[in-house]
Formats: sequence, C-alpha cells, structure tokens
Amino acid sequence: MNTVDPAEARHERLERWRGHPGVLAGAVAASVATLVSGGLAGLGFGGFMEQFRTMAIDSVFDDRGDGKPPYVIMWGTLGVLLCLVTAAFAGAAVRRYRGRSAGPAFPVVLALAGSTAGTWVSARDWLPPLAVGTAVDPVFHEDEAWGFWAWVFYHADWWAPALLLALTLAALAHAVAAGRRHAELARTRDRLLAHGCRVPADVVEVKLRLASDESGTRIVGSTVTVSYTDAAGIRRWATRLSRETGMVIGPGGAEVLFDPARPGDEKSVFVALQRHPVLADWLPAGRT
Repeated sequence: MNTVDPAEARHERLERWRGHPGVLAGAVAASVATLVSGGLAGLGFGGFMEQFRTMAIDSVFDDRGDGKPPYVIMWGTLGVLLCLVTAAFAGAAVRRYRGRSAGPAFPVVLALAGSTAGTWVSARDWLPPLAVGTAVDPVFHEDEAWGFWAWVFYHADWWAPALLLALTLAALAHAVAAGRRHAELARTRDRLLAHGCRVPADVVEVKLRLASDESGTRIVGSTVTVSYTDAAGIRRWATRLSRETGMVIGPGGAEVLFDPARPGDEKSVFVALQRHPVLADWLPAGRT
C-alpha cells in the first residue's frame, strides 16, 4: 500500500520541473530541431511544387528533370514528421518549465519559419522553362502557348514562399496575442494567490467532451461546474473547460480562487480541480 498522497507527489514532481535548467535545455534543443525540421519540410514542399510547375509550363516531352532522384521530397516528408514530434516536445517542455496550463504557440511559428526558408531556397533552384510563354515540345515540335495556370505556376517561385511567409507572420501575431493574454491571466492568478480568497468548492456537474475521427469516438476533456460560497456568504457557480476526464461529482474535490473585492468578475475567478494544485491547475474563464 502506498503511503504517499498521489496528489501531493504529483505537485512535488511538477514543481521540480518548473524552472529546472534541464527542462529549459530540452525546450531550446527541441525548438532548434523544429526550425531545422521545418526547413527540411520546406525543401520537400519546394520540390513538390517544382513538379507541378514543370508540368504546367513545359511539354511532357521535356525530360530535363527526369534524372533528379526523389530524395528532396523524401527528406521533406521526414521533416514534416519530425516537426510534429519536436514541436510537441518543445511546447510540452516550455509548459513544464514555466508551469503553464497550455502549450505555447511559438513551435508552430518556428515550423512555419523553417518551411518558408526551405521553400525559398528550393525555389531558387527550380528548372527554368525552355521558353517563357510557350510549352516547347522538343520531340514533335508542337509548341503550345501558356494558359492562365501556366502563368500562375511560372511565378510560383515567388508566391509560394510569400504565402508561407504570410502564414508565418499570422501565426506569429497569434502567438504574441496568446502570450499576452496568458501573461495577463498569470499576473491576475498570482495576485489572487497572494491576496485573494481561496475556498473549497463542490463539483456539481460534469459533461464529457467527445471528439470523433477515423479511429472512432474518444473523450478529450470535460465541462465542469462547481459551486462555492464567496466571502459574503453568497452561493455562486463557475463552469470551466478541463482536459480532466475522471472527475467525480460530489462534495469537495475542487477549489475556487477569486477576488473578494469583485466576486462577480468572471475573469477573476480561477478553479482548480486537483488536490494540491500547481500553478497550471488553476483554470481561468474560457480555458480550453
């Protein structure tokens, strides 16, 4: 029989990870790997785009690129798979290091930035057409004038990297905005942990959240409603989205942190569904 409270052991483990230099080193290494993997993915995407471009602007009898091995596209596929792994690891490491409740968005920015650079490098080496504006037939000499899509793909060496750059900038703007929102919530939470009210709460309702894909239906979290009494003796309720799926309805088992000066301000109410909660366990309004 275990003599250690599992909730307390979890709290101590997560607190050891928070601010640990080894976790930070892992986050940095995974971030660099995400950037490099994104570059490989971009090279593969560029090679894929070159094939479509060649089919659009050249005759099928133009065999200049037939001798190229498909290594670039193969490495690009590997880069995509590595991006998924390294970006997830980088996000998890930063979440552990900073005690965050959700992974940061910056790994996506790194992956897109690497892909943009890789596509740009690839596009600089694409085969030029035999003649601009004409699909030259070097065998039967039945040349054809370019149509609309041929002209579009002819300029793909510019618009493909530009499109990825625009996606990178959009992801960067989202990451910055999300970081600011999280920082504001963290400041509010830390202020309330030092000067607010922290009271026990009852879990009164749990609704499981389901997701379906080709593998079937699975539980991805829950919507939890808790009931608590504020400093003035008024009964209040708060509903939060959580990744927890094993909640039990009953008395106790949750805590609420709120501002006694503004007990009705939803943005100043945080709910913890774990015993011995760490910083990341305090759920703000709208937490997903």
